[in-house]
Parts: sequence; structure tokens; C-alpha cells
Amino acid sequence: MFQLTKIWVDQDPGLETVEIRYTWSPLGEPAKWEGEEEAEIMSIVPNTSPQIRQAILEIPRSLNGAESYHLHYRFGGGGEHKKELAQIFTEEIVAREIPYVDNEGRITEVRVLWSINGWSAPNWTQAKLEGLNLQAGPDVEGEGIVDDAIYELVQTVPLPRRYVGKVWGPRGATIEYCYQLLRTNSPLPEDDFQTWDNNHTQNYRLVLE
Repeated sequence: MFQLTKIWVDQDPGLETVEIRYTWSPLGEPAKWEGEEEAEIMSIVPNTSPQIRQAILEIPRSLNGAESYHLHYRFGGGGEHKKELAQIFTEEIVAREIPYVDNEGRITEVRVLWSINGWSAPNWTQAKLEGLNLQAGPDVEGEGIVDDAIYELVQTVPLPRRYVGKVWGPRGATIEYCYQLLRTNSPLPEDDFQTWDNNHTQNYRLVLE
């Protein structure tokens, strides 16, 4: 799963609560509502006028093995009020690879910290080292590789070493990201480290196409 923030701007000052209802479907298939969708009550963003509400959705990184699918959502009154306030919106969720190249060979692990259209809902992705066959699932979200022999395993991959992570989001969205770089289980414990590559505090960005 990954997190995605959705925004609602109040058009009626009398609204007490607003909820977002959402679901997903394979490309080319219609949305299924009628109780099969997820729902979140939207939180008011302080000091906004007109009043803005937001909700953080958790949606899958793949659907039936496909990394591209449709996300459907609509807004409505929360609680006892179920009147629809807007039409159904549909977005295509897509994935994109984020590479990191280690030319020096000091790194044993790379993680990608990323978010969609701002940092209200950050996500983690564990990058995979090309040429190293470890049994790690596609949804590992930054827990790290638990293996005391990771240092020795990484050394079997020749330089330069290319780590690849993935990010997900609606087509056309801007992804902002940075890298967490780790060196662990090296022969000299004092050589281990954890650092960041955040593009000199500017972070990296891409548009999902």
C-alpha cells in the first residue's frame, strides 16, 4: 500500500462533515460502489478560508499483479448525511522506477522516501540492487534488509552498483523524493553509517507520465 492525500474545498458553509469514498478497478473496468468502497472522514486544515479538508487514502501498489489501474473517488456528506456533493473522479495510478547509482561501493542499502504533491503523506520504498537476488517482496516499505551477511552479498555485485526503487501515484502528479543511504554489517563497525541524498536540501522531483 501507499498513501495519497485528497483535498476538498467547502462550497457550502453549513457542512458539518465531509467524507471521501473511494475504490479501485483494473483498467477498462467500471468502479464498484454500493458498499464495496472505502471511506474516510476528511479533516479540516486549520486557518483555511474557504475551508479546506483533506484525507489520506491508502491504496495498493498493484492490483491483480498490474501496477497500473484506476482509482475512483467521490465526496459526500459524512455521518447521517449521504447527499452526493460532486461527481465521480477517476485517475490512472501508474508506477515509475527511481534509480540510484553507487560508484564508490560504500553503500549496502538504499531506501526512497517519497510523497505525492507535497509531504502530507510520505511513503517508503526499499530499493533493490540489480544483480543481487534477494527474496524481498515488492511492497517492502523501508524496513530494511534483515541479513547479517548483507555486506558480503553486496560485494559480489561489481561497480557501479545500480539500486532501483519505485514510486506510485496518479498519472500527471508530481513526486518529490530523496534517498536514505546506509552501510551496515561492514567488517569495521565504525565504518557503518546512515546518511541522506536530498539534492542539496532541494529534494528530487518527477512528473508521473
